[in-house]
Amino acid sequence: MKPVKVLYLNGNIMKRGGIEAFMMNYFRNIDHSKVHIDFVVHGYEKGVYDDEIKSAGSKIYHVPVKSKHPLIYAKELKKVFESDDYTIVHSHLDAMSGWTLKIAKECGIPVRIAHSHNTSFLTNNPIKIWINEYAKKQILKYATDLFACSEAAGEWLFGKQSKFQVINNAIDIKKYQFNKKKREEIRASCFWQDKFVIGCVGRFDYQKNQEFLIPILEKVLKEREDAILIFAGSGDTMKMVDELAKERKVEKSIVFLGSVDNVFELYNAFDLFVLPSRFEGLCFVAIEAQANGLECILSDQVTRETKICANTHFISLDEKKWVEKIIRATGKRNINNAEQIKKAGYSIVDEAQKLQEFYWKKGQ
Repeated sequence: MKPVKVLYLNGNIMKRGGIEAFMMNYFRNIDHSKVHIDFVVHGYEKGVYDDEIKSAGSKIYHVPVKSKHPLIYAKELKKVFESDDYTIVHSHLDAMSGWTLKIAKECGIPVRIAHSHNTSFLTNNPIKIWINEYAKKQILKYATDLFACSEAAGEWLFGKQSKFQVINNAIDIKKYQFNKKKREEIRASCFWQDKFVIGCVGRFDYQKNQEFLIPILEKVLKEREDAILIFAGSGDTMKMVDELAKERKVEKSIVFLGSVDNVFELYNAFDLFVLPSRFEGLCFVAIEAQANGLECILSDQVTRETKICANTHFISLDEKKWVEKIIRATGKRNINNAEQIKKAGYSIVDEAQKLQEFYWKKGQ
């Protein structure tokens, strides 16, 4: 039999980010002879996963950003929907899925999935919020199925009374398990052997709130002179965070790595993982850090479902509380976390099989 044809809609190019990580983790672990997945991305730059996707025999369609060219966008998206025999459109655009699934329905695509990856809009602009709120209300009209990364993310986008299915942000657990040899290699090459390494992974933007950590580091250094803060990621607020670090005179204790492709190895070098997000659906990097056995300090704005292991803590965005918690952190790992991650349903091998079966049944 021919494979079921699925089209993934991403709100950006295939860069390194949580939503892209979700799509790629499932893409890599689904049997392409049964489910064929193509991608629609917004923008025309080359993404970091493009070569991998194409080498697997899948297509990447580029469309313009909707906010800049709404009419051309609708025309181009319709052209993509009608270009092949797609049975399923799986939209990862949060509120904007309301627009894309409307077009998908008009094109006769029978299965239309809206997937919530967040618990808030990624903007403070009141006009954009209004547009997103309107689009959000359209989802239930045009989606046949509702997915979410957590209960909180589903309730935010679809409403508490809606019937949605939680699809876990599953990972390759073996890839993220602690590796002592790799830890020693990285710490030696970076001259971190005698440092207490605090790691923060994620794109630089309003949501991730990295600037919150700068005054905290300033206070921590008064008690722990060996502390250093490692940022892995890039984005719009990176320059601002760098300038704030210089203003607070802590720049010598901070390393900006930019976007890295070996974050799974980098976790081994950390002694503590921190995530001060203003909001989260269910954060991939927190699951990855826990799989590595790291003690994790997360903002209390991160969904509670993110906590799988005992050495993960939620703290309100209060500087004093974060400083106290970081100073008390021991850097001790729980190397048995990986088994807990698997039992909680975050093994990509298991979860990809479930999604594959869903696509297969819907596509017949």
